[in-house]
Amino acid sequence: MSRKELQIIAFNNPYPANYGGVIDIFYKIKALSELGVKIHLHFFTEDRNDTSGLDVYCETIYKYEKDNALWFHLSKLPFCVKSRQSKVLLRNVKRLNCPILFESIRTTGILKDHHFKHKVAVRCHNIEHEYSWGLYKSETNRFKKWAFALEAYKLKWYEKYLEKADYLFLLSHNEFNYFDTRFTNKAVYIPVFHEHETVLGKEGFGAYALYHGDLSVADNIKSALFIIDVFKTLKKPLVIASSIKVKVLLEAIDTCKNIKFHQVNSNAELNTLIENAHINTLFSFQKSGTKLKVFNALYKGRHCILNDNMVDDPEILNECVVVTTTLEYQTAVKHLFTKEFKHAQSRQNALLRYNSKANAQKIVEVMGL
Repeated sequence: MSRKELQIIAFNNPYPANYGGVIDIFYKIKALSELGVKIHLHFFTEDRNDTSGLDVYCETIYKYEKDNALWFHLSKLPFCVKSRQSKVLLRNVKRLNCPILFESIRTTGILKDHHFKHKVAVRCHNIEHEYSWGLYKSETNRFKKWAFALEAYKLKWYEKYLEKADYLFLLSHNEFNYFDTRFTNKAVYIPVFHEHETVLGKEGFGAYALYHGDLSVADNIKSALFIIDVFKTLKKPLVIASSIKVKVLLEAIDTCKNIKFHQVNSNAELNTLIENAHINTLFSFQKSGTKLKVFNALYKGRHCILNDNMVDDPEILNECVVVTTTLEYQTAVKHLFTKEFKHAQSRQNALLRYNSKANAQKIVEVMGL
């Protein structure tokens, strides 16, 4: 086998690249492939079976069924790990005989009990136990709250097995600092991968403010309700956009004449919404990694308001209006609707370190490919 080969074990099918975690994986695969790395992709899935967008970048693709058996919640292992354990995966990984990149702690079930002779890295998409605690706080369903709390305890215990990796690839400063203090000489800062290269936001004024997110996630529902609360007393138009309809949000929107829901059916449709918005409104109640929607907004949109849970890069935060309270958010909205958007070199400069090809080259060097 050529040395320039890498196995990537993904927690889900990264195609289509239509939400945060899989966007990072898909554009990492693309960038590595363009550097001449042969990619052997393994992924777990329940219902994402289309690999047509991956064939051109991957040497081989292996699919494994994620097993969501309810009794796995009673296992000592975190549910997200137990549901992705596979003897077939282990056989395939050992047979391929080249370095391995585990995408998130969720895919490391085979790392816990086995040794691999090639270099092993884990891409930590979050501090997973903190992320689960955040979901616990945002969730309203009692069973799901119990499940998230239990998962958080298990993930904290399980985290020690990351010691078996040679490297931990971290996508935010906060996560780098956390893992660097717990695992000696393993933490490597490699920012998020994405599709963008050039800032494309249209100058001038847009027509509305926009909030978009995956409304199957409890924190995003809670954040959308916060944004609705910000706008309900303002006479400024707001669009809430998602591929998923949520009853509690639709009911809240129905009471506000200036707020509309837009069901998104494609990435192209979302891009159009971002391009025509005057303000991209972002918010999160939990600090977890780096939210890729921030980069969508900065590359494709005009003004951006957020809180510092969304991203922890000071240069990126300087390109946004950073708020904490409802009142601060309302003040920022009213001000930005009077402010014409103009391109600033500082935005392009702040985004330079998020060059996917340069960050793929760093993986090549670290893994010795």
